[in-house]
Amino acid sequence: MNMKRIIFMFTAIMILALPLSACKREELISGLREADVKVYTTIYPIQFVVEQVGGKTVSVESVYPPGVDAHTFEPTTKDMTKIATSDLFIYIGPSMEGFVESAAKTLENEAVKLVALEDYPELFAKDESHGANEEEHHEEEHHEDVHGHKHHGGIDPHIWIDPSRMVTVTQIITDLLIELNPKDEELYKKNRNELVARFVKLDHLYKNTLEKKEHKYLIVPHAAYGYWEERYGIKQIAVSGMSPSEEPSQKYLSELIEAAKEHNIDSVFYEQNTPDKLIDIVREEINAEVYTIHNLAVLTEADMKNEEDYFTLMEYNLNVMNEAFY
Repeated sequence: MNMKRIIFMFTAIMILALPLSACKREELISGLREADVKVYTTIYPIQFVVEQVGGKTVSVESVYPPGVDAHTFEPTTKDMTKIATSDLFIYIGPSMEGFVESAAKTLENEAVKLVALEDYPELFAKDESHGANEEEHHEEEHHEDVHGHKHHGGIDPHIWIDPSRMVTVTQIITDLLIELNPKDEELYKKNRNELVARFVKLDHLYKNTLEKKEHKYLIVPHAAYGYWEERYGIKQIAVSGMSPSEEPSQKYLSELIEAAKEHNIDSVFYEQNTPDKLIDIVREEINAEVYTIHNLAVLTEADMKNEEDYFTLMEYNLNVMNEAFY
């Protein structure tokens, strides 16, 4: 019997010995229940969904430290050991986490189940819901490619910024938890339904707020907001590529600044965990007002202290854009 289980049993016995009501005693022991499923994740939104669906039956942690660049992070040996001893490791895939291909090879003989969300193509399918405006935007795309400077050559891994795609993520994670712990299937389905309803409500809030805006240019440090373009008609102008480490050429930066001036763009958006150097250049050149949005890939220490979660941060982002756009 391992030490953790001995401590758990000893604590439970001590509670039983206390002069408490039966209900209170049961409540305390329930709070001590060991999680049935141990999960590790990378980006915060996956962790959030596992927490919400799994409840107390699941222990879940992200391998990312607070505020880290999610694209360039490399796990330590200690991190890899934690993953290897878990039941489930869920991540996006090589387009997001550079370390996962080599990590998967290292872990292939371990008992942990590895799940890459990139293996679910429905998560990355093009959203045609904003298709009615494609012709309207085509000429702007062609002219200086202002809201594209699109980064071809791979999928956009940033699916979590689209609440409608998070509905699918929630179903995938629910199925995985049921597979690992079928006795709590009803609980997982109940929690799934409640979470899906919140994602649908958030999606409607984004649509209803942003469809009223005509001038909605989003100059950002890296191309993390393409799914907002597809679903809500926002025109993303990314200084870097899909990863903040993909620095632009001087020519690209000059064209971006020229296009921003031509379209009277007067705001730039910083992120909570990416370098400011390049977007500072753009800000100075176009004399822009500064806003900060949250890409949700990782939480910061301040986020944790303030008990922020997926919904509070997404609502914060919407409020910022509502103020900046017109």
